[in-house]
This record gives sequence, structure tokens and C-alpha cells, in this order.
Amino acid sequence: MQQSFGWQPLNPIKSPGQAFRLHVVALSAIACAFSAGFVQAQSSGLGAYSGTIKVSGTEVGPEVSYSASIKISLPVTNRDGSSINAEFFGGEAPNATVSISQWDSSYTETSADSDGKFSSWKCKLAAPVEISTTPTGVLNVDLEAKTHALSITLLSTEDVAFDCENSRSGAYQKKEGVILYIGTGSPGMQFENPLPFTDAAHLTANYTLMPTPETKGKYGPIIQEWDLQLTD
Repeated sequence: MQQSFGWQPLNPIKSPGQAFRLHVVALSAIACAFSAGFVQAQSSGLGAYSGTIKVSGTEVGPEVSYSASIKISLPVTNRDGSSINAEFFGGEAPNATVSISQWDSSYTETSADSDGKFSSWKCKLAAPVEISTTPTGVLNVDLEAKTHALSITLLSTEDVAFDCENSRSGAYQKKEGVILYIGTGSPGMQFENPLPFTDAAHLTANYTLMPTPETKGKYGPIIQEWDLQLTD
């Protein structure tokens, strides 16, 4: 979630989460690129998985708590008797609509300033907001094993407003982009935790992604619930 990187308060405090967030985005792209049978999503004409995803979670370094709901459509790129796949880079699937109801973040420097005090900042969502996001990722449905695996990164196409406070300079307002991740594992590792389904045309799941070694334990738990239906 991009909001934690690039914070520029009046007395800037560096956020160590930036490199990890960029790492998540890069892994998502790599996972998508190396999935079998990659085809450009918008030209497939094979239907799409459309529906809703609810997500809430926490992060560390900086501390973040968030909650959001998502309306999404994932065009199918490959479909045969053994599997159904939706695999796409940014811009190759329709934008997803994200409604953010909570986004609280805070960070305290690990080293004291010259006066012996530790600088800090904290921010909260200025108001609940609905934004457009660009999805990147994969949905793989194994018809033989009756399982599915999911990995989606959502990058905002617009900034979100936050009310913040710096321990040195006081209150300020900030606009920043955000990133959301949904999946059955960390990017590129989603196949380690495939989830069962009873109907390939209607995928539903409640799944909690715990902190993983790939992201050095910085993200999670991420509580997720999705309801996706296959339409022609």
C-alpha cells in the first residue's frame, strides 16, 4: 500500500516501507509474466470473473491499519478443459473501484534527534473515499484439482487525502497514492495455498494471509473475502 512510501511532512521522516512496497509490485509483475499461457487480457473474449473483494489488514514499519472493499472484473485469458486463467499486467484489465473506509498509519524514528527526542508522524484517512485502481496479477482456476489461487496488486490512479500530525511541526494534510494486495500467498507464491471451490463459475472464499518470509513479515495478517462470478 503505497500511502506509506513517499511521506513528506514539514520535517520529513523517512519511511522504511517504500522498498518493500516496490518489491511487492515487482514480484506481482514477475508472477504474472511467468504464469503459463500469458495472453493479453483485453483481447481474449473468453469471459471474466467479476465481483467483490473485502480486505482489511495491518503492516509494520510504518504501522498501518486499513479496511476497504473492491469491485473488480478479471478478464479470462486462457480457458480449456483443465483450467481457467486470468493473467494481466497493469492496463490490461479494467480498472477496479476501491472504497476505503479506514487507513491509519504512524511511524517513529529509531534514532533520536540532537535534542534526544524521537521524531514521529501519524496520519488517518481524511474521509471515506472511493478511488479507481489499476490491477496487476493472476487468478488461476484448476478444474481438475477444484482449487484456485489468486494474486492481485491494485495501484491507485489518484491520490487519497490524509489528515496528519508531525511530532515536531504539528498538523498538516497530505495526498498520497495507495497500493492494495490480495492473494492466497505473497506475489509469486500464491500457488502454495490454493483454495477449494465447489463451482468454478462462482468462486467464494474467506482467507487470511499471514506475514510471509518473502516480505520479511512486514505485511499481515491480511483478512480477505471474495465473491467472483464467471460471466461470458
